[in-house]
Amino acid sequence: MASEKTPNLGLNQIDRTSPKTTYFDLEKYLDQNWRAVDDFAGGVNDGVNEIKKRLDTTERKMVTLEPGLQIVHAEKAAPFSLTGLSGRTLVNLLGRDWGGSKALPRFGRFQSTLDIDTKKSIAGSGSLKITAELANAIADGFGNTTTTIKAGKKYIALGNLYNESGSNMQIVIQKTGFSTPLVTSKNKWEFTYVVFSSSVDVNTTQAMARLNATAVDQIGYADALRLYEISDVEYTALANMTSEQIASKYPYVDSVMPVRNPYAIRYGENLLPTLYEWSAKQGGPVILDLQSILVTSDNKLIHNVSPVVPGKTYTLSVESSDANGRISVTNNPESTVLADKTGFGLLSVTFTVPTGETSINVRLLGAATTVTTISKPMLNIGSTAKPFKQREDSMLAMQTDLYADPVTGANADTVFERDGQYFKAKKWNSVTLDGSFVWTLPGSYTGYKVVGISGLGPAKAYDSLYVAKYDGKILTHNSAMTAADNAYFRNQTTKDAFDVSISSADSGWGDSYTPTTDEIKAYFMGWKMRDQMTLAPYDGTGVKAWGTLMSGGTDNYTNTLPTTQAADFKTPYQLIYQLATPTIVPIVSEGQLTFTEGDNQVEVGTGIVLRERNETYQQPVEKLWNVNNANYTTTAWLKRKASDILAIYKNGKRDHAWMITNRIVTSAGALAQQYDADHDAGSSYSVTYLTLERSPVVPFTGSYAANEKTLLADLVNNVQQNTARLSVMENKKADKDSPAWLKPTLINGWASSLFGFIKLSDNVVYFRDSISGGVTTPGTILFTLPAQYRPSIRTEIRVRSNGGGNESSNSTVVINTNGTVMIQNTIYTAVWLDGVSFIAEQ
Repeated sequence: MASEKTPNLGLNQIDRTSPKTTYFDLEKYLDQNWRAVDDFAGGVNDGVNEIKKRLDTTERKMVTLEPGLQIVHAEKAAPFSLTGLSGRTLVNLLGRDWGGSKALPRFGRFQSTLDIDTKKSIAGSGSLKITAELANAIADGFGNTTTTIKAGKKYIALGNLYNESGSNMQIVIQKTGFSTPLVTSKNKWEFTYVVFSSSVDVNTTQAMARLNATAVDQIGYADALRLYEISDVEYTALANMTSEQIASKYPYVDSVMPVRNPYAIRYGENLLPTLYEWSAKQGGPVILDLQSILVTSDNKLIHNVSPVVPGKTYTLSVESSDANGRISVTNNPESTVLADKTGFGLLSVTFTVPTGETSINVRLLGAATTVTTISKPMLNIGSTAKPFKQREDSMLAMQTDLYADPVTGANADTVFERDGQYFKAKKWNSVTLDGSFVWTLPGSYTGYKVVGISGLGPAKAYDSLYVAKYDGKILTHNSAMTAADNAYFRNQTTKDAFDVSISSADSGWGDSYTPTTDEIKAYFMGWKMRDQMTLAPYDGTGVKAWGTLMSGGTDNYTNTLPTTQAADFKTPYQLIYQLATPTIVPIVSEGQLTFTEGDNQVEVGTGIVLRERNETYQQPVEKLWNVNNANYTTTAWLKRKASDILAIYKNGKRDHAWMITNRIVTSAGALAQQYDADHDAGSSYSVTYLTLERSPVVPFTGSYAANEKTLLADLVNNVQQNTARLSVMENKKADKDSPAWLKPTLINGWASSLFGFIKLSDNVVYFRDSISGGVTTPGTILFTLPAQYRPSIRTEIRVRSNGGGNESSNSTVVINTNGTVMIQNTIYTAVWLDGVSFIAEQ
């Protein structure tokens, strides 16, 4: 009998029937066996050490999520932990001429006819159409905003051109000799740019879109022109960047724009939404439920999948009830079929997204006139069809602005996490200069006046500020205030008083006229003073009148001093400046970004709006309910023009029964519609969406758990944080259910022993009792309400006042959005505020 081996370790066993067992083979029965035992022990030890490492030590994988769309491979399914998110600011020296709200009067021309074409666009809903008036002409279109190119500074000018029939196109920086390379291709948008530095100052420079034409009526289009000052470091780095990277790093922005509402979305393993949310129907297919549909060759369901990664392989799969089920994938627009298949059972096709494409169209249809059921549509990354899963995205989104020095990137606002809550280290302050401030008149000069405010958070330096005018122009830093459109911080010690100079042509204040505080307020609310008869600036004689600033003073004529913002005044002056002392403020955020094991499609961007309340609207004939349908009524419009509707919520819960069509569908942007049978008119609806107006995008830096010990530690930490936050919320609810009267700090001589304010559970703030004894001059601030006790819009309230005798007056106090409560007109020395109420900001 041959010598046998043990079944697990393979050790040699002695054959006791053999004569050879009369002696003992030490090599075979001891040394070989001990080596086998040792090898086994080593393997076990390695395995045990690996398990100990996974269970006893924490290990994290660092990852940087870059701006835009990317594929991130994760070793484990785990949550993402944010460790780095910093601000950035872009200052477009061309203002907002070339943005989403283009207006023909804002453009000048040379040897051309201009128009706004709404069918072609890059930024917003239209581009500047340039038509040559002469043969062999240089046909220019240029914005009205001018700027100064400073000697030795570095600049980059960028934009998008569409040459339809001209010889070529380019962007020219007037008076500098700098221009972009010629765009010679036809009938497509081309991104172009030029980097330059001038040896001398060049004043009143404009960026011109030039069409070099050889015949009359040749046409070209221009959009999203922008001009940025950049640092020496950025200037050098551009040499190693692709055009795509440059376009992404320097996107178009209106005037001054920070990182606004950043987000990171990990799209689901299934990139297709529920069938209700697909983009379009043709022929009336019947949707049975979230994942099943009845189709024929004439009835199909179509969905535009965006974004997808160019050059990446994807697989589409469905289940078909018979041999007539068909799936199809094309590019967008539908000029190329990427995959098409007909059959029974599990159908799948694998395809690669063409270079340059960022979206595809998927179709579910039948191959015959008989009805086929198609169910469980699944689109996943890779060349293998995965088991069906309903789409489940993961997101981390923040409702905040993050600034930094526009040129150097220094002193950036930063985001950090503490106890499960996100906070911002705020180093910059943004102030909307409107009628809520008490304006003074520090100076009056020929052709312009200097107006100012005080009491701002102190600035780091008098010139560490950027001011965008109502028309988008960037004002000049100038402590001497020697011309109109200058700005600076007046008080060189505390740096809390801000001045700005305004031309008589803008304000309508003549050189011999001194405007009152309320008249200055009216200007910052979009009103221009004028002589009633001549429309010239008012100089103190004749009849005083006002018209809207945006119309040059002609529209909405009135002889009564306006006290509300003009309807057409959408963009007040904006002041951004660096704070002397940074502050820590909490951030409104939503979601927890998580990775699935394997490849993850992740998008990093800006411009997300979270759960905005929406008054849905029903079409009178079709009976469809609408979100953001500009063809019907403003009640259904979102507050900002939307590029993508991400989710709709009913009473706080996700409602999948909406048909969503993204990008520009109507003049309001993306559109969502719902059948009457699926709608509950008694419910509250809110919308999460991306705005068409975008801002600079920055990376999200962080890590995720790479082993079980870290996953467990994260789980324990998250449970602890969530428990703590729940306790805080419960305590806040208890406080809200049983609120207390609060006393403000009365200023300017006003006093009261009983006056106070309270906010009830319905979010309404009430005042009680009266105040007396203070300064009664209009514009005097009585007290300031804290955050969450302020109205969301400026509120005027009539109150009763007297001087202690029989006299009485109905007076007005104003409650501003910044919390200041102030006197609107002259009052007596006692003011009854008892019973005053308003809805507080959310």
